[in-house]
Amino acid sequence: MIKSEKEYTAIKNRIEELLSVAENLENTEAKGYEELNLLSDLVADYEEKQHSIQPPSLS
Repeated sequence: MIKSEKEYTAIKNRIEELLSVAENLENTEAKGYEELNLLSDLVADYEEKQHSIQPPSLS
């Protein structure tokens, strides 16, 4: 669970590092593949709770 914006930013930076290695995207046996997927899930959950997009108002 991400507890702060600082932690959120650090995890996003780590995701960027992992994404820069093509093997992490394509090879399920790659060292960073599982970490990338776990961190991505954490960020998605955090963004859904903290940065959710509200539907537009019709008024």
